[in-house]
Amino acid sequence: MAPIQTSLSPTTSIVQDQPIGNIPNQIALGEYIFYRISQANPKLKTIFGIPGDFNVDLLEHVYSPIITDQNIKLVNTCNELNGAYAADGYSRAIGGLSVFISTFGVGELSAINGIAGAFAEYSPVLHIVGTTSIKDRLRGESGIYNIHHLVPNHDALKGPNHDVYKSMVDGVSVIQESLDYDVTNNLKKIDNVLKKIIQESRPGYLFIPCDVPNFMVESNKLFINEFNTDTKYTNSALAMEVLEDVTDAILNKLYVAQNPALFSDCLTTRFGYQNQLDKFINKLPESIKLFSSNLARNLDEEKPNYVGVYNGRGSSDEGVKVEFETSDLILVLGLFDNEMNSGGHSTNFACTKNSIIVHPDFVKINNHVYHIKQNDGDRLFTIGDLLNSLTDALDVSKISAKSKQIHKFNPPSQCTSSNPDFIPQGKIIDHFNTILQPNDLLILETMSFVFALPDLKFPSKVQLLTSPFYGSIGYAVPAAFGATLAVNDLGSNRRIMVVQGDGAAQMTAQELSSYVRYQDVLPNMPQIYLVNNDGYSIERKIRGPTRSYNDINGKWKWSELLAVFGGVKGKMFDSFVIQNTEEFDTFFSGKPKQANGKLQFYELIAGKFDVPQRVDNMMCKN
Repeated sequence: MAPIQTSLSPTTSIVQDQPIGNIPNQIALGEYIFYRISQANPKLKTIFGIPGDFNVDLLEHVYSPIITDQNIKLVNTCNELNGAYAADGYSRAIGGLSVFISTFGVGELSAINGIAGAFAEYSPVLHIVGTTSIKDRLRGESGIYNIHHLVPNHDALKGPNHDVYKSMVDGVSVIQESLDYDVTNNLKKIDNVLKKIIQESRPGYLFIPCDVPNFMVESNKLFINEFNTDTKYTNSALAMEVLEDVTDAILNKLYVAQNPALFSDCLTTRFGYQNQLDKFINKLPESIKLFSSNLARNLDEEKPNYVGVYNGRGSSDEGVKVEFETSDLILVLGLFDNEMNSGGHSTNFACTKNSIIVHPDFVKINNHVYHIKQNDGDRLFTIGDLLNSLTDALDVSKISAKSKQIHKFNPPSQCTSSNPDFIPQGKIIDHFNTILQPNDLLILETMSFVFALPDLKFPSKVQLLTSPFYGSIGYAVPAAFGATLAVNDLGSNRRIMVVQGDGAAQMTAQELSSYVRYQDVLPNMPQIYLVNNDGYSIERKIRGPTRSYNDINGKWKWSELLAVFGGVKGKMFDSFVIQNTEEFDTFFSGKPKQANGKLQFYELIAGKFDVPQRVDNMMCKN
């Protein structure tokens, strides 16, 4: 068997063939960090950050010619929470590492909620925190030396703990490193953080004392690019043996199955293996039924053997559920197990004779578990390696299953009558089923509309970006800004479409002003659908439909906000208020609306108590 290609080997280095530009022998540590980040994700062109006196010396190095030659720019967000959301959205849209920089205490604590969301949803975000200086720490060892942003000790006779905030991020990050005066060790720590974040597709922390970024370091390690993932191999006999065993076990069961199903979930894509998934899927015959999870939507739904979204009792329809649960083999790729992705834990993989669950950390074939993630945290191989192995070894002629007529989900109309008072969400569902195009980026807020995902049919290569598992409302406005930057950094003209609720948007609406500030680097602007239903409609369905806690200030003039933030209507943006179904049909009739370089903002007046029908079916039976 050929050596296994491992995308994230933590020990192998690739020496550059050519010197890197005109980098001098010694550079500042801040320059080194930003250049190393550009090597860890060559697609990254935007770093998010908010200045504070503990990180400004670091931020200065973003403007170094060494870094600007990499076309990297610093983008400020309106606050740290939004910055973490924006970095999350950027990471998912660009398919790799993103970076957010905050200051000590007040900044890092504001960002933790967004970082926790990135951890829950598998987004590789590096959070850099500028901290108190090492000199100040040393002063504190000889007596009480209180300093701003640092809470004092419980004991007034003792000095403050400069690491008091670090323990707060243990559970929402995969690695935390603090730099110090040991220059050589600092370079190792930087690489450790970057590699671990990429390996786990989750956030990590780098704490940088404010007197460290200007230290001079040798630049020669930059010529050893440890993040080149295309040409790395492992000689691990154990990895090769286990990969071969798992491959054979999966294919042998697939070959004899009479009614097999493949269920594609999120983590394959969120770990960066969409291309490997596509190659494997494209080699499979049409006799193997294809299903997507609610939050993945990473299959070509135009394929004749694509059935629909399997989400337990929240599946696209009952026929999809039956097709899935009557299969005699179920192959689950990239399992993302949570109630928003499993129909409230109603998915059933044990309904079949053989179930195979592939997760980044393990492969479970019926009751036998292969532990891919080892005790030291490294993996024997990745999902990408397994998909490559399956694709290479698959002998289609050995598959016993024969193509047959299957039930396929075709979305019915969700809104069959005109409403003179508001726009039902069923009308919005029908709209997206009509206007979505291949390669669109669809960004959804955590709101009632997100429950309609199984009712949407995605054209080929539509990317879904949403965060309903962690479920922090207000995510979509800044995440969409980050994603928009990513799309533009890639030079893509793909359409960006955002569906946002009014209650959630009031949490983070100030980030709309960033579209105005950075319009010169955003030739491709999004279309934003603001669903104005005067409050928290999904909460009204759960409890307290008329309670004041589900109300908001419903008098915001949403269509005027971009002008308030300095945008010029008709030049930088267009905005529209659409009151009812008749206006909706008239406005969106004909060809899909195009942004033409301007941000398009549609305020849709929706019903205060109206939600997708699926919400009633899934959540509110009692």
